[in-house]
Amino acid sequence: MPATPQSQLTGVTRTVTPTAGGHVVALAQTFPVGAEELWSALTTGSRLALWFGRAGGELVEDGRYELPDMETHGRVKAVEAPRRLLLSWEFGSGRSELELLLEPVPDVSDEEGEKEGTTRFTLRHTVPDDAHWATFGPAATGCGWDAALYPLALHLEDPTTAQLQRMAHFAASREGAEFVRATADAWYEAHVAAGSDRKPARKASVRTAAFYLGEETDLP
Repeated sequence: MPATPQSQLTGVTRTVTPTAGGHVVALAQTFPVGAEELWSALTTGSRLALWFGRAGGELVEDGRYELPDMETHGRVKAVEAPRRLLLSWEFGSGRSELELLLEPVPDVSDEEGEKEGTTRFTLRHTVPDDAHWATFGPAATGCGWDAALYPLALHLEDPTTAQLQRMAHFAASREGAEFVRATADAWYEAHVAAGSDRKPARKASVRTAAFYLGEETDLP
């Protein structure tokens, strides 16, 4: 089934897990491609430029990378192609950790226990428990990655077409605004499921949606 905003809302599993000094904001989605193909889409500069943004650096342990369009850079802490990539995520004065996990989906009909062409992708972003978290909660991180998984899904359907311009038009549309609000709501639910009180969790998700949409909010 072709990727749509609605399929992305329902096809992504969102979780929040407390950890030492912070929180793990995680998204998981199954893609109908093999691990090698998904790894290529996630780590090849020319492909990232089509759906995510420009990327440069060395994909080796202790190598440095940069994402100039996002003013983000960091260090490659671990690389196990095509299954795992662990990065430091450095934006301004902020420091966090990003882990990408690729797992072939088991298929009982396959003698080797793996189904070619289906991979479960999990993105785990560990962020600090700081004032930013208290204000915006997991949606600040989660909504951004939701907005990245959609063009990734489109790219995997058609690796030859640039998706960034399409996503720019989508973000500026009413449908795009609805997608932001819906993903913020989904992160509110994940926040509550992780143990947060409903009232502050709701305020955090509303603030996040307003920030992404350039809207004002009078929440305290």
